[in-house]
Amino acid sequence: MGLFLVYILKSALCLAAFYLFYRLLLSRETFHRFNRLALLGVLLLSCVLPLAEVSMKHPSGVGQTMLSLEQWLLLMTAEPAAEVVPAPRAGVPWAQVLLLMYVAGVVFFVLRGGYSLCRLLALLRSARREDVGGYVPGCRGVCLLVHDGEIAPFSWMSYIVISRKDLQEDGRAILLHELAHIRRGHSWDLLLADVCITLQWFNPAAWLLKQELQAVHEYEADEAVLASGVNAKEYQLLLIKKAVGTRRYSLANSFNHSKLKKRITMMTKRKSSPWARAKYFYVLPLAAVAVVAFARPEVSGVASEIAAAKVSDLSAIVKEPASGSDAFLPGDSSVVTKKDGKIFINGEPVLELPERFPQFPGELKGLMEYWKNNLNYPDALRQKGVKGIVVTKFVVGKDGKIYDVRVLRGVDKELDAEAVRAIKAMPLWIPAEDKGEKVNALYTMPVSFGIEPDPKTGGYKLNN
Repeated sequence: MGLFLVYILKSALCLAAFYLFYRLLLSRETFHRFNRLALLGVLLLSCVLPLAEVSMKHPSGVGQTMLSLEQWLLLMTAEPAAEVVPAPRAGVPWAQVLLLMYVAGVVFFVLRGGYSLCRLLALLRSARREDVGGYVPGCRGVCLLVHDGEIAPFSWMSYIVISRKDLQEDGRAILLHELAHIRRGHSWDLLLADVCITLQWFNPAAWLLKQELQAVHEYEADEAVLASGVNAKEYQLLLIKKAVGTRRYSLANSFNHSKLKKRITMMTKRKSSPWARAKYFYVLPLAAVAVVAFARPEVSGVASEIAAAKVSDLSAIVKEPASGSDAFLPGDSSVVTKKDGKIFINGEPVLELPERFPQFPGELKGLMEYWKNNLNYPDALRQKGVKGIVVTKFVVGKDGKIYDVRVLRGVDKELDAEAVRAIKAMPLWIPAEDKGEKVNALYTMPVSFGIEPDPKTGGYKLNN
């Protein structure tokens, strides 16, 4: 779940950036089919770019922030490891509250979409089916449903729903409009946009993008009606006449849902120059910026071990327990001092988010080899089945030495002490860097006993 939330957050940032690009550069152009493809492309890029794995020696500030936030979300949503003794809770579990709010929002919009679909299907069943070919020749595969009540005309998939009154008074123009929606597959676009909104209900860009997509659908349909020979002025008067109707089904394409002034303006607007399509190439550097912004530092392989750790309470990890707690082993370095909530090593501050994080020599492979050769798992505890993940936090000094090793979440006193001993015995690290200089930096690391990474799930599995 944590990986999914990280993906959704990155996707939301991409969607907002690409939507702004479209809104500023392309929304006023008259090549509607091209604009529709651009909007669908925005959705596709927003889904694909966050999956790109790029490493850089000096990632951007956004990338470092996202990496830290990724670890935070992963720890927040991970499940507890089997047989791990829980640390005492401290404060309100606000992280879990935020997660619950997101899930509740997704569930709400799923139910809302399901309710709208049920109403739509009920309306389709209550209408009378007629032959659309009697009004517009050559319409195969389209089902015309006529309703005796007052209802705004709309189309969904291969169905056109219209009231008896509208069919008799202005049937041909309305049917041509709705047929254009069906032939161009606009219902599938709206379905895709609704899925995006369900997953990113918190993101205004998702809602605005759907509105832009609906507007482009109407522009395309209006253009098709005028191309069929309908008088432009008469059609515009029809739009004004039907503008008072209401749209009740979010999944459907309604004849009069969009803003009337924009539709009429777009009909009378001079066609855009073909060279205006060159604006689409601006998306290439924008996509490159997004990829670089999410680039990880080369040391991020170590962070993947943190991502796999199964801990149940972020608040117990982020907020250090009070001195004297069973899950807290204070560092014993005489060079470590604290002042105003900040840590200093030999009088120099310790950074939480340097430009480049500290790195174990040999990166993840070297770290795994170190644990294999240096971490002692007492046989007595192994036989008793005491196993779990000790989450530690320490400072990597600018000299590469380890300072102030602390246990943030413990398993057993002996295992906690062994984790601290093994970390203190580590060789010199490659220190963190900030603004081109070596600095002291905080680092969080899980140490596992009797639990190995599971290549299938990315989590941990227990060794019996």
